[in-house]
Amino acid sequence: MRFQGDQRGRDFSGKDLTGAVFETADLYRASFAGANLAGAAFLNCFAAEAIFKQANCTRLQATKTNFYRANLSGADLSDALLWDCVLAGANVRGAKLRRVTLTLDCNSFEELRLDRGASAELAYLFGRARSPHRQGWLGVLGERDLARLARIFER
Repeated sequence: MRFQGDQRGRDFSGKDLTGAVFETADLYRASFAGANLAGAAFLNCFAAEAIFKQANCTRLQATKTNFYRANLSGADLSDALLWDCVLAGANVRGAKLRRVTLTLDCNSFEELRLDRGASAELAYLFGRARSPHRQGWLGVLGERDLARLARIFER
């Protein structure tokens, strides 16, 4: 399935969109709540305030997509790739962020809404990052806490 153009406010809730491609699509306030987006691609999309609550987003690939204030709470983002995306104001409380790949220097994280689990997963990811900012993150997190988080995530 391929989606382009104006998809604002469209309801994709609960649908099987495995492997779907959203390219240069306006997805403002679209709802993907409970949808299966495994292996889907979002390429140069505007998904501000879109709802991905409880969606299966495993192996999702997003490039140059704006998720400003998107609701990703409870979504499974395992093995997802978010390349050059905006996440400012996004709600990732309860989201599974295992093995997610983010471009740190290109993402916007202002006002990102986290719960304790999501913040621990992001702290672990940032602590392992190959980035000029790694030392800054380790200064906040600490090597000991990073080692403890590594043991937790190996389970």
